[in-house]
Amino acid sequence: MTQSISLKVPEELDHPLFFPEKETILEKKRYAGWSGTIPFEAFPYELLYYNNVEVYAPWTKGAMHINELLEKWKEIDSECSLLFSERKVGQTLGLMKQGIGLFLTAVFWMHGKPVVLSDFRAKMESFTNIPVNLIERLSFILAKPAFFHSYRQLSELFREFEKQYVKFMIKNKKSQKKRLS
Repeated sequence: MTQSISLKVPEELDHPLFFPEKETILEKKRYAGWSGTIPFEAFPYELLYYNNVEVYAPWTKGAMHINELLEKWKEIDSECSLLFSERKVGQTLGLMKQGIGLFLTAVFWMHGKPVVLSDFRAKMESFTNIPVNLIERLSFILAKPAFFHSYRQLSELFREFEKQYVKFMIKNKKSQKKRLS
């Protein structure tokens, strides 16, 4: 039997796109460790963390999980692309929400931080490995998540982020080698 717990949406994650309700339910046991797959719930690790529930904190090893986030986006990207090409715009919101969530997760985790939605602009200003004009572009996407232009922006942000991630990993490998020698 799985143990589901009811959680208040913390101030840090209060955003109408992801949490129109002020409470959500999660299976705590699922997030005690890394399951090897990205969950579809929005920010489950952060929800538990901000509610002071002890769980795995993937942002402490964020760079390790980024490839998986990027792979998940590629699946969502191809589904969105197909829906938009078939003019089934009404069916894209759920996928776009997942994609936006993955992108935010990737950016925050790469910087070793849990996702913060309520003040993401201020938090991201201190981040170094991010695409150009990220905050403005993300604000546009969040304002109109089901629009084709938002999808194109998100797709482009992922492409640019992936390049930043590769540079980040190369730099980290070089600095690790220096420390070891």
